[in-house]
Amino acid sequence: MLYEEDYKLALEAFKKVFNALTHYGAKQAFRSRARDLVEEIYNSGFIPTFFYIISKAELNSDSLDSLISLFSSDNAILRGSDENVSYSAYLFIILYYLIKRGIIEQKFLIQALRCEKIRLDLIDELYNLAPIISARIRTYLLAVKRLSEALIEAR
Repeated sequence: MLYEEDYKLALEAFKKVFNALTHYGAKQAFRSRARDLVEEIYNSGFIPTFFYIISKAELNSDSLDSLISLFSSDNAILRGSDENVSYSAYLFIILYYLIKRGIIEQKFLIQALRCEKIRLDLIDELYNLAPIISARIRTYLLAVKRLSEALIEAR
């Protein structure tokens, strides 16, 4: 079943993020992102929300390196302010799904994140795929929301 696979992916991604958020404030901020952004995707659309998440993550070379290392390591730590890290963590949640579901190739994604010229290609591709992504990612994001509500204490 597709839903069961989405729950399994959500648990995998959540574990990585939970371990990568070393400050309690970052975990609480991630909990807020997980609760709010899933609805924002469906109210405002995937692409505008995705742009918002990227802008709030404020990806620089250090934070980008830590985000990319999270794809290949269970011991990676996201670096930055609690607020920025929470957005980076949610960005990871979305990108993890896109990679694992074969919607976007990991190699292309990493190149796009590192290079501003290719990043525009990524955004263009995501724009074209937005209706498909919106239709498929909801169960996964709701599972991440529930995991964060269950395992991260509210402020």
